[in-house]
Amino acid sequence: MTERIPLARTDIGDAEVEGVSRVMESGRLALGEEMRSFEQSFADYHGVSGAVMVNSGTSGLMISLQAQGVGSGDEVIVPALTFVGSINAILAVGATPVLVDVERDSANIDPNRVRGAVSSQSKSIMPVHLYGLPASMSEILNIAQACELTVIEDACEAIGADYDGNKVGSIGDAGVFGFYPNKVLTTGEGGMVISNDATLLARCRAMVNQGRGEETSVPLGYSLRGSELSAAIGRAQLTSLDTRISEREQIALRYVDALAAVPEVHLLSPNLPRSWFTFPVLLPDGVDRARVKDELGKQGIASAEYFPAIQTLPGYKERIRASCDLLVSEDIGRRVLCLPFWRGVEVHIPEIIESLANSL
Repeated sequence: MTERIPLARTDIGDAEVEGVSRVMESGRLALGEEMRSFEQSFADYHGVSGAVMVNSGTSGLMISLQAQGVGSGDEVIVPALTFVGSINAILAVGATPVLVDVERDSANIDPNRVRGAVSSQSKSIMPVHLYGLPASMSEILNIAQACELTVIEDACEAIGADYDGNKVGSIGDAGVFGFYPNKVLTTGEGGMVISNDATLLARCRAMVNQGRGEETSVPLGYSLRGSELSAAIGRAQLTSLDTRISEREQIALRYVDALAAVPEVHLLSPNLPRSWFTFPVLLPDGVDRARVKDELGKQGIASAEYFPAIQTLPGYKERIRASCDLLVSEDIGRRVLCLPFWRGVEVHIPEIIESLANSL
């Protein structure tokens, strides 16, 4: 059945179209003023000294690790429940992902488990602000400082979220964002690395451009640059970001209110502020998620199973180290279902929740 209510819709308007037209008319499609302006505006928004645009969030994570010297034989501590791109970035630099279980209420990395995961090979901690909900950065930073580890924030799903008065991504040694079309800020494809570390930024800037640049100590270079067209879209999106974040918060509150009628469906930390990337719910234990998804689909309502625990994915179990049992990650990964979330979906929320309740 054709989806009447899709999972996500890209929020593109006249400003984005005008930006793309401006680039096309300029004739400069790469390494121009659009990207420089987008990087500076993005850095200013997050209160950091600089930013480097890349072609994806995964690329941003990879070069952030490599810029800090993480490589073969090293370990990176990361939550077991995350998008596979977080893990792929670690594997790409030759390091080993060390999986830590997550907190049941937030689905974010459990700081109480992080310290036990530290070994003599540990080089970095990569907290993931999953579903736009900030991880417990104060505890993570304390552990990192005590154990002399760097912190790279995977903020790909959490742009604009605040943690103790700071934007996520600006708290660790580096922060990385992704701009895929389902994100709150999109450039079609793309991402950004931000930091207050000038050396790290210089290395990242060189690495995304085949190793060329003022920084000469980079180990490798790639072609991972953003484009002028993407940057023009990003500049337009950034000017309306706070408005869209506020609008999405109102939609989320409508969902939360509607789900009060379905108490068997659990919400992840519904009272904690975040940047709402999507709207995840946890189905009751024992409910067949595939059947629920199929029943919603029959009503023309899209949904998605974000994300399975990494250790349950084919091909990854042999390439990671589990620091402890990962039971919470596996449980949430089995039960989570994301509901349609985009500007305008609020008129469909009563129907979506009624269909969800009837499918349980």
